[in-house]
Amino acid sequence: MGVLKEYHRQGIGRKLFEEAKRNVKNKGYSFIQVKTVKKGCYKEYDKTNEFYVSLGFKELEVFPTLWDENIPCQIYIMSLK
Repeated sequence: MGVLKEYHRQGIGRKLFEEAKRNVKNKGYSFIQVKTVKKGCYKEYDKTNEFYVSLGFKELEVFPTLWDENIPCQIYIMSLK
């Protein structure tokens, strides 16, 4: 899921996430996990990392070669309890 750059900073991503969160919580899930590029590797993904943290996600783990050696995978997790 993503929002086109021209629509960033308008609350759309947050609303999409809140709806997704409500949906999975109603289905009985305990956690939400997202994957992105590790902060500090690509400027355009640093904003994505900041967005996830602003939603309440916590850093869980980095997989340095999951996608590619030049694209370390950052895992964020959020408890729904």
